[in-house]
Amino acid sequence: MSTARAGAQGAAPDTSELVERHLRHLASLVLSRLQEVLEHQERLVVSTKTAVYDLVTDVDRSVEAWLWEEVHRVFPEDGFLGEEHGWRLGPTGARDWVVDPIDGTTNFASGLPWACCSIAALCSGSAGAGVIVDPYRAEIHLTASAAKGSEVNGETVRVSPGGDLEGKVVLLEVPSGVSPSVLQVVEQAVLRRGGAPRVMGSGALALASVAAGRAQATVHAGPNIWDVAAGVALVEHAGGVVLGAAAPYLLGAPGPLVAGSAETCEVLQPLLVGLDTGVARSLSERDGGGH
Repeated sequence: MSTARAGAQGAAPDTSELVERHLRHLASLVLSRLQEVLEHQERLVVSTKTAVYDLVTDVDRSVEAWLWEEVHRVFPEDGFLGEEHGWRLGPTGARDWVVDPIDGTTNFASGLPWACCSIAALCSGSAGAGVIVDPYRAEIHLTASAAKGSEVNGETVRVSPGGDLEGKVVLLEVPSGVSPSVLQVVEQAVLRRGGAPRVMGSGALALASVAAGRAQATVHAGPNIWDVAAGVALVEHAGGVVLGAAAPYLLGAPGPLVAGSAETCEVLQPLLVGLDTGVARSLSERDGGGH
């Protein structure tokens, strides 16, 4: 879904306070639910979707189905897009909810503690509000509006300022089945500047980490909208920017994107021009872009 397509149909009603309350409610329940799952990791049922590297668990499917019910119950006119089932209603072009029930499924299924649940509420196609729930660290990354900023467990956070990469972490992300080598030019540039590139396996958590000032920036070769919708809101409302190869990133575009402080993105954005992410884009569109 593009911003242009969504914006053509109208604007969401002014129910921002209700959206915020519902996001907080959902986040609390998701955190509790996922932590309970983690206590019984051996019970996970893991299968594949389009390829052997494209994993899905019973928790991905059940959490998405439950979130649809909870959102539709309170906002019956709103659109709802989930990674596992696609559009259940919409797109409406007014307010649409975008959900990745488990971003970082391969990590989640393997017991590697780097995965999350991502929920965003878009207003006319733009990232208005969102929450990313990290069950391993019991953290809720939330933003309700640009005016209120971004927070982690109720504490206000900001992106790391400046453009100096020395000693700083830059998180690199690619879709499942894609070699991180598609971002080699970025990796090498970060290393030359004294930074530390890392590939962790969750685009949503990468963006949340940037918004919280823990990572200086993130570059994603081939994101899908559910990978990044909540994270884009978190970064932008924490004082950062999210850019494509030659312009501000259009939510729902195939990428690549870079997110961080304006100064950091000024350093990294030129590296995205001509980046060979064609394979990343095609696999992202085919497989859903998750890990």
